[in-house]
Amino acid sequence: MAKIADNSTVAAPSETDPLDTTLRAHAQNVLRNAILDGRYQAGEKLVERELCVLTGASRSILREALVHLEAGGLIERQSYRGYSVTRLSAQKVYEIFELRTTLETMAAELFTERASAEEITALEEALLALEQCLVSFDLGQMRAVKERYYEVLFTGCRNVEIRRALENVIDRIYYLRSQLMQDPARRQASLAEMRRLTSALIERDRLAARAASLAHLEAARNAVLTRMAQDEPGHDATAARRRA
Repeated sequence: MAKIADNSTVAAPSETDPLDTTLRAHAQNVLRNAILDGRYQAGEKLVERELCVLTGASRSILREALVHLEAGGLIERQSYRGYSVTRLSAQKVYEIFELRTTLETMAAELFTERASAEEITALEEALLALEQCLVSFDLGQMRAVKERYYEVLFTGCRNVEIRRALENVIDRIYYLRSQLMQDPARRQASLAEMRRLTSALIERDRLAARAASLAHLEAARNAVLTRMAQDEPGHDATAARRRA
């Protein structure tokens, strides 16, 4: 106990319970995966009672997990309405892809110069796993493999600031990617783009890697904006590009 001036005592501040941290991380991961796998759609309200059942967490632990997910931009809180899955505007999508284009094309260029032989092999293995997921239509596994592919890319570029700069939007990137993977035509097109990118990275062709990365990101951005325009006729993706 800590002493104060009038000789009474107050409890000394306690450290965060490691068990609570573990439970919060588990709840956060379960909910994050549920959103990324399409269980909850953009704009959908999240009901605490249901989330407690889904995650097995108490309300206090769940609320901590929700705060962390909100910080990553995957969910948002409205006054008196609680949390809902973030609904991105066309303008916000465009801004996210501007950031990705700047950083990921740089990562691709640096990878051609700095990656180890082991990282080249890991990239080839990730592409092969991605092709197998496409055959089996395992969207959850496909998402995990794509995350692994980019982890190899960001590690192999030997610039930790690139990955750090993307941290603030990484969950939203994963969410947009998950939405696109539900479209069979986009999955096929994306795989072809990833093959071209991987080939350039393996051959350590800096300019080709940059061009392939840029083409892949532009195609993904346009696919997202097209899907948004189809789902919500009020969205004007062309106007969003002009404003940017």
